[in-house]
Amino acid sequence: MTDYTYALDIFLDKFPKNFIFISFPFGYGGNTLNRVISASPEIYWHGDSTSYPDDIGGFPVIYDDPANPHFATFTEQHLCCTHTETDFMYPDGKRTRIIDLLNIVKVAKFTDKKLCINSHSSFDLAKKHTKIPMVRLCGKAPTFRHFTKPIPINSQSILFNNVINLDVNNIFSSDYSIFETTYLDLCSKLNITPRINRVRAFILLWLEKHERYKKLKIS
Repeated sequence: MTDYTYALDIFLDKFPKNFIFISFPFGYGGNTLNRVISASPEIYWHGDSTSYPDDIGGFPVIYDDPANPHFATFTEQHLCCTHTETDFMYPDGKRTRIIDLLNIVKVAKFTDKKLCINSHSSFDLAKKHTKIPMVRLCGKAPTFRHFTKPIPINSQSILFNNVINLDVNNIFSSDYSIFETTYLDLCSKLNITPRINRVRAFILLWLEKHERYKKLKIS
């Protein structure tokens, strides 16, 4: 199967101002951060990225490829995950997947907005695309997530000029002051408009869903 990642890279290099990378290890809430950032009007999203339940812009049902299962179990995904509508993880060299992404980019460009792209890559990605900002979720493995499969112990920060290192336990903190300081700093660095009330309500409900799942596992 031909790998068309090179074609995507050419496009990204040509239009770096239209993208934001979100880099994160498994279990660090990268999709949730994508939705948090996409709540700002400068970012493209079809619908409301922070909406509950599964209406337009809500959380799509994910059915794993048996040959490439998700980090979380089926139940964990539906109770604790916030999959994004594009479901695109860089790099993905499949021609059809890249075409789907570029079609979304085309709509975003018509509305003059940026698009967030998720990735589990970090150092190599930041080094390859130096003109595209990358938000890196780092810090100690989040204790508010209760997956069956263990989450990596910690995620290291990446020291590149285009990287914004974001402590996962601060942006998703239950402490309002910690969240607010972290979120406003992130918005300032990305030059996007904060949506504090909407984003805060979304994060609190997400954290509550994790606690509910924890009780479900114990019972």
